[in-house]
Amino acid sequence: MSNNHLIVGLGGTGGKVIRALRKIVKTHTDANGVSPSEANFEYVYLDTSDGLLNETDKWTVLGQDCSLSRAQLGIYAASGVRPILQDPDSYPGMRDWIEPRGVFDFIDAGTAGAAQKRKLGRLVFAQNARQISQLLEDRMQALESSGSKTAQATIHVLCGLAGGTGSGFVVDTVAMLRKLRPNDADYRILVYALLPDEGSTWVKSVGGFGTYYANGYAALSELNAMAARRYQPVNVLDGKRIEAAKFFNGCYLVNNINENRVRFSMQEDVPHIMAEFLYQKTLNKRWEALARVEKGENDTNFIEKDDGVAARAKLFMSFGIKRVVVPEHEIKEYLAYGFAEQATRQLMFNNFRQGEGFADEPVYKDWGAEVRKPEVKESLLISDSHLTLDRGILEDDAKAGWKLIDEYWPQVAATLEEQIKADKTIKEAEWIRTLRVRLSDVYDTTFRRLGGVRKFYEVKSQARLEMARRIVRGIEREFFSRWNTGELSLLQLRQYMDAILDDLTQRKKEYEDKAQTLVTAMGKLEEDLQRLVRDFNEVGTLGRLFTDKRDTRLAEAREKLQLLFAKNTWREGYMFGSRLIPLVLDELTVLRGKVDQIHLQLSEATDSIRNEQNNRLRTDKDEVCQTRIFDMDAVRDLLRRMTLDERGQVERTQRVRRAIVSLAGVEVDSFEKLAGRVNLNNLITVLSQQAAEITEAAHTELAQNTPVMHVNIVERLSRQYAANSQALSSFVADLYREAGNMLTFNKAEIERRVPGNEAATAGLQQAICVMLPDCEEQREFRQHLEGLFHKQKDAGTSDASVVVGTLSNEVVVIKVSSLMPVRYVDTLNFLKTHYDGLRKLPDEAVLLHGEGDGSKLPPLFAPTGVEMQGKRLDHLQPYLLLARLMELVRPGENPETGSPQWTIESTDADGFMCINALAGGGDWAKVWASEQQDELRQMIEKSVLGLLARDYVHREKKEALYKRFVEFVNERLAQSGRNPADEQYLRLRALIPKMKELIGLQAEATA
Repeated sequence: MSNNHLIVGLGGTGGKVIRALRKIVKTHTDANGVSPSEANFEYVYLDTSDGLLNETDKWTVLGQDCSLSRAQLGIYAASGVRPILQDPDSYPGMRDWIEPRGVFDFIDAGTAGAAQKRKLGRLVFAQNARQISQLLEDRMQALESSGSKTAQATIHVLCGLAGGTGSGFVVDTVAMLRKLRPNDADYRILVYALLPDEGSTWVKSVGGFGTYYANGYAALSELNAMAARRYQPVNVLDGKRIEAAKFFNGCYLVNNINENRVRFSMQEDVPHIMAEFLYQKTLNKRWEALARVEKGENDTNFIEKDDGVAARAKLFMSFGIKRVVVPEHEIKEYLAYGFAEQATRQLMFNNFRQGEGFADEPVYKDWGAEVRKPEVKESLLISDSHLTLDRGILEDDAKAGWKLIDEYWPQVAATLEEQIKADKTIKEAEWIRTLRVRLSDVYDTTFRRLGGVRKFYEVKSQARLEMARRIVRGIEREFFSRWNTGELSLLQLRQYMDAILDDLTQRKKEYEDKAQTLVTAMGKLEEDLQRLVRDFNEVGTLGRLFTDKRDTRLAEAREKLQLLFAKNTWREGYMFGSRLIPLVLDELTVLRGKVDQIHLQLSEATDSIRNEQNNRLRTDKDEVCQTRIFDMDAVRDLLRRMTLDERGQVERTQRVRRAIVSLAGVEVDSFEKLAGRVNLNNLITVLSQQAAEITEAAHTELAQNTPVMHVNIVERLSRQYAANSQALSSFVADLYREAGNMLTFNKAEIERRVPGNEAATAGLQQAICVMLPDCEEQREFRQHLEGLFHKQKDAGTSDASVVVGTLSNEVVVIKVSSLMPVRYVDTLNFLKTHYDGLRKLPDEAVLLHGEGDGSKLPPLFAPTGVEMQGKRLDHLQPYLLLARLMELVRPGENPETGSPQWTIESTDADGFMCINALAGGGDWAKVWASEQQDELRQMIEKSVLGLLARDYVHREKKEALYKRFVEFVNERLAQSGRNPADEQYLRLRALIPKMKELIGLQAEATA
């Protein structure tokens, strides 16, 4: 048999089971994609809401994405059915069953899901049937073309029966799947249906009858009718009936209370248990008995009959599962989350303490002093020289080769002085004035080739934002590099940036003050220059001829002028710097915000990771379906050794850092890019993934003598129970007891014998399998344990097996009960109470079923003896009355006692005449109301039908016979004193349709 498995999830329950199953599969798949299971899984999830898909954090396990692809999804809104309701004739697949359309008036744009209405669920399915059919076919082909590439598969349909989507989809999904794959031997369809739970928070009504429960009963009625071959659903694509010998091969029924009255969480535990059962079924193929149990090979009679008519299929089942496990995955998660928290602390604080690991606070440092270092300001382009454009900030400006202000003006002044002195056309008395004029010309027009000093700063002012961004981008690259190498933490960077912000804010005020101070200083220089000019002009002829006083005065004047123009340039520079700094502050504040954003997300991730770790390996969280065995002290000791290994921690956290940075792409050097790509979900994902891989390697390195993972469960049990055989025996007995069916049974119904079904096997058929892994090191203990499982098996269990388990870290006990009609379910009567209550409301009755109001579906409960007698009597009475009217039954006397009696003549096998007395004596009313023996009933029915076919073919004969019936009814009215409420008269009147049908008048009128 192929190991291809198509998992079809319907509604919220189906989606949750798929999610749990995919997480289990992912958990047991190694880094190379190798799984211990040979199963090829393919998935289809159909729903009327995308709420489950939006819970993205729940679709991951240890950072690994378990979400479905778009090709596996079909999400359809109930609000889109209006076109069908307005024009049903254009939709042949829906036309005949959506009436009365008025029941759908409640639908609007805000209708959530299928609003707990099964028929609305079916309508949504029907509207999207073509896409759903294509989706199912596409996934089937994908499954068949992968793995073993065989044209065989097991199809698992998962749903809850209480809502509107899963319960409303299930019948058509099963029918469509069977139409797509008619061969029920090669394509087995198994349904896993979650029953409504009593006291559910999803029940909307505060009183009266709830659709939540009624839906469950209605869905079971339709599934039973399909299995009993009494209901062929309409193909919602074309309106024709879908026919199949076997729509589905079995239906597992599940509840949140098992047969031992243990309660499970409906929203979390039960979907996980269903997924675990599915996984174990596909994983442990050695349990050959499971196939026999699911096929019901112990009983050839799959259908209970009422008076020979198929009524209740015995294709329903249930299961229970119990695992004893060394929780390797949970241990790995505990260790991984513990390391992940260390990694986030390093990223945020970078403070390793001996004997403690990375602390959750930074290493404190005087960052203000760091910022004031000249080499720091120089490297970050925030020196005075840069901010005043004494040196270029932008790349082109830096390459322009500008002279520094304090070098520029002395050089220009010296050159001009030589030129002036060498120019014989310039009088000596004009030297200082000419020098000033020419320096002014340079200041006003030629400074740095941009039209003078003021023009230079005016032009450069237009690029202040670009300069601010260039400065902050340089700071960002520097800081990112130092964070990326692990030199600085995020909080240290934040403190560093705060120090820069404070320094720049202070310097802006200083620049404004300096600009004002320079004005005063220039005024003093002007006074000095005026004195020098007077002294220069007062030098006489002899002074000019025999001394160098004028040269000295000119040199002094040149020094004053170059200083004056330098200060004036610095004044412009400081004014420029005071206007540039706010832009740098703005850009730096934005950068700080990005760092804060990453820090905050790491902080939130740390909180989330810490919570996740706290939820792992909790002793108060053992599930009833799972018992965990582990050494918590050894786990904590391994985590402690990982934490205190400083060299290893630095290397490991650096690996985590690289993985986080890679979220923003390759060659990232920007907090902005990283902040734009990092969010809480992908941050936790990366941390979890890296931590899991690192933990695996660290376990191999540090836990060679005391491993806490990759531990064989048999060896672990040996350490615990080898010296206490009584405790081990109790342990095995408890496992069997706790692996109870996920269903409570009605023991009275199980023991009840339904008349006409005596040949069928009585009661439940049950099988148990124990998956016990091999353990060569503890061979004798394993043999002893296997013997105990055989010895302690449940009494009355027809099939108990102990097979070699596939997974070495767990013992699994699975119990399956089969050959079960739905009436065995203990809560069925409770569901029926709500169902019967709602069926009294015409609109609700229609909304409960895909077609009609359910009145034509066979009953889920077998009739009682009294009910059976009444049904047999109801069936016999029209035949008995016709027998009298046609004089097949006549009044007479008992030849031995002389008592009056009614008799019917017949012939035996040899042709001899026989006179058969009817029960009830000579009183016709008693005869008509009495239950006759089976042989006599069959004789009356056969005789009436034979005579009708022979002597009452002509219309006149039929009308004459019917006239006799009318006269008989009227005679009874007269006998009752003309009482129209007479019980026997009313019962005779109720026979009118059946009498017409038997006589043939109705059929003739139709023709």
